[in-house]
Amino acid sequence: MTITERNNLQYDLRHRMWLAQMEVETCKEEIARLNRFYKEQFEPDIFDQMFGVSVKVPSIYTDTPMAEEVYGG
Repeated sequence: MTITERNNLQYDLRHRMWLAQMEVETCKEEIARLNRFYKEQFEPDIFDQMFGVSVKVPSIYTDTPMAEEVYGG
């Protein structure tokens, strides 16, 4: 086995390992999403409990230059 063959094999294995790690991260995110969804069924958001789901924040509070600079819009 030459050094080039060894390097190519190592590259391929590292790439496969990276793909597997991405798959694991995707699964973890999906599990967390499912857990949040399940939890929200029994414990609604406190804002929703206080004001209802259909309440929208007036644009006067979000369109100011200060809000855009500090909070990103």
